[in-house]
Amino acid sequence: MKNKHLEHIEDNILAGKQGAVDAVKFLTSKENKVSVKYDGAPAIVYGVNPENNRFFVGTKSVFNKVKVKINYTHDDIDRNHRAVPEVATILHTCFDTLPKNDGVYQGDFIGYAGSDNHTPNTITYKFDDRIDSMIMATHTKYIGNTIKDMNAQFHYRATNDDNVHFIDTNANVGKRNLKLDLLTTLARTIIPFVKFPHDDDIAQLKVSINKYIRSGRSLDADQLAKDTGYSKNLFHLYNMIIEIKELIMEGITTTENVQCLHDSMPYEHEGYVMSNDYGTFKLVKRQQFSYANFQKCDS
Repeated sequence: MKNKHLEHIEDNILAGKQGAVDAVKFLTSKENKVSVKYDGAPAIVYGVNPENNRFFVGTKSVFNKVKVKINYTHDDIDRNHRAVPEVATILHTCFDTLPKNDGVYQGDFIGYAGSDNHTPNTITYKFDDRIDSMIMATHTKYIGNTIKDMNAQFHYRATNDDNVHFIDTNANVGKRNLKLDLLTTLARTIIPFVKFPHDDDIAQLKVSINKYIRSGRSLDADQLAKDTGYSKNLFHLYNMIIEIKELIMEGITTTENVQCLHDSMPYEHEGYVMSNDYGTFKLVKRQQFSYANFQKCDS
């Protein structure tokens, strides 16, 4: 498994009854690993390729199935990424700056050296002091003998060196809100009475939900049922999973001391990545962060 696209936990219920059961089990697990999902850009994959022992940098296109873009030299970067000069410039800096340790890693580029605030994407990150090294939020290590067959190990913590400030992405789930038990019990009760979508309809349902989020509309169960033809119970359950997720997010504490801003106003982190025996999912307040992100992309 590559860390190319993590699902929202609420979308798991669209996969059917078992997906809904697993979503509730995931959210009620007491044994979790959690890391902060930083809003960096681009995602950087780097390290030493075990197939040839050469250091490389790249974006997620390192894992492409057809046109693999892996950069062992500055010339490779110019050839593979000349269409997006800003990304190429970041990759050149990463190639010269990132530690050439064994292993393959993935992180998000946050900013260059010499400032106390950086806006790599939608969120601005303000640090207590100026950081005089490149800033990365490395969060994943890959295990395997070939790039093609590598599997992601989430929640990796990189060690700072003189050239790179690696943000501590660690986080912890604190005390659980008492309301969680009530909501999870209610969710389990509803599941047997939900008509879940056919496999062929899942992709379109996600598109319909994202249209609501993109336009800033609430995920009204009655209206979604009218728009999609599915029972409103499906969307009541969907919203319930979102509420459970956001209650858990309220209890998460982070390690790194960094202030988040959006349009110069205090803001929350993009979200979190959480893993337990029932999978790895992203926890994001979609009607807050995803809406803001959509607005930036559409502007």
